[in-house]
Amino acid sequence: MEYFSGSKKLLAFIVEDWKLLLFLTIIFALYFYYTKTFDFFEKKGIYFMKPVILFGNLGPRLRGTKSFHEFQLDAYKFFKGHRYGGLFEGRRPLLTIMDPELIKIITIRDFDHFTDRITLNSREPRFWSRSLLNLKGSEWKGVRSTLTPVFSSSRLRNMLPLVDLCSQQMVEYLKQYDKKDVEMKKTIGRFTLEVIGACAFGIKGGALTDENAHFLKVAEKFDYMPLPKRLFLFAILIFMPTLLRYINFSFLNLESTKELVRILNVAKTERAASNAKNSDFLQILIDFAKKEKKDSESTKSELHLDDDTIDAQCLLFLIAGYETSSTLLSFAIHELATKPDLQTKLREHVTEMTEGKQLDYDLLAKLHYLEGFLLETLRMYPPLARVDRVCTKPYVLPGSSIQVNVGDVLTIPVYGIHMDPEYYPEPQKLIPERFMNEEKKERASHLYLAFGSGPRNCIGLRFAMLSTKMAMVALIKNFTFSTCEKTEHPIQFDKRSLLLKPKSGLWVRLDAIQNPETSTN
Repeated sequence: MEYFSGSKKLLAFIVEDWKLLLFLTIIFALYFYYTKTFDFFEKKGIYFMKPVILFGNLGPRLRGTKSFHEFQLDAYKFFKGHRYGGLFEGRRPLLTIMDPELIKIITIRDFDHFTDRITLNSREPRFWSRSLLNLKGSEWKGVRSTLTPVFSSSRLRNMLPLVDLCSQQMVEYLKQYDKKDVEMKKTIGRFTLEVIGACAFGIKGGALTDENAHFLKVAEKFDYMPLPKRLFLFAILIFMPTLLRYINFSFLNLESTKELVRILNVAKTERAASNAKNSDFLQILIDFAKKEKKDSESTKSELHLDDDTIDAQCLLFLIAGYETSSTLLSFAIHELATKPDLQTKLREHVTEMTEGKQLDYDLLAKLHYLEGFLLETLRMYPPLARVDRVCTKPYVLPGSSIQVNVGDVLTIPVYGIHMDPEYYPEPQKLIPERFMNEEKKERASHLYLAFGSGPRNCIGLRFAMLSTKMAMVALIKNFTFSTCEKTEHPIQFDKRSLLLKPKSGLWVRLDAIQNPETSTN
């Protein structure tokens, strides 16, 4: 009887307090879901940062107390002395690779185990999901191998006149700021946008001739995202990432990217109607696509360059080139403004090497001090603080018994390595000589990661260096840069952005040099 009496009381409790029980069950289920990965590194014997439920180790980022670069640098310092370390983005574990030799092995020797990057896996438009950044496995390999010849020396030589023309336009545009203070990140962005527009889309965007150019206004908004959308995306990424596959979502501004694709399609249509042949990126892709289609008819091989894939690569070239090149040039100008002696030395170098000569592809390659200055600027200010790789085949970390499973994410701490005094003594100092002569030869290539490492590095790195070199020659010959009241030094990074952005802009005073060489040629 006592047994049935106890059962009745339990049943009565359940009936009367089912809401409380349901609530407690849900709380327990959520707690279990969001913490069940937190023993991931402990089981493997990997040193890791202790995570917090829901947020993992992202607390400083969520509170807005650290920029993404500062957060990555602090994590790097936390793991220093270990070959690898573990941290959590929400509930997702990320294995941070610290050992340079291990980075080389993963990104180069054993690359076939780590061919993919982290992607959103959302229902993005095909004109973006087909970009090299998002493609995986054999599809990525096929498109990458098809695109690699696009950036050959001969094709870059053919693009040089377009870059030179944009450099001259940039000089004329900047003259309106003579003896004035100017914010360089946005201003130089006009040049990089004009260069990419000309070399990728084959169009004159008017960014350096028209303050209200349509192409400029559209392209500038490619990464604009209203705060509610940002918060919603963050919540999905951290709390419910599996939902992404069911929604049309992107880090890009879809309205802006759709308009850019429309502009691109107009350019393709006009080119087809006129049978015009250009030397730009778009034309090369169109020619490759025609050849690929013709070859596939006889060999039955797979096609990689359909219209959406061509659009995706042009968009990627525009967006990645615009952001990274403008970042490099504007930070470089800031460094020149705050270091007058360095600016004088660079100007003397450029003048000595180029005076009375035609600035062509071969001469640009001989400007070693300029190249060292730009590479050193990228070391101190890499646009991306880290790169990631996703395991695609089971793998055991060399020198250990640690198993890396398919789908596990590895991250490479670019900014941490670049600011490590073990590899770069006095890392806060800008020293171009680090990337010249014997010092450059003696340093392992995988200790410099501004363009990534291995087969999945930045495909456009040679074009980026070519265009920024030509721009710097024009700038250093025509202007001097100095600090002004708004100059912030050292630079404070934007705490909300994933990419490297200055919190308060990059302000300098600009003075035109009297009777300079007006052309880079």
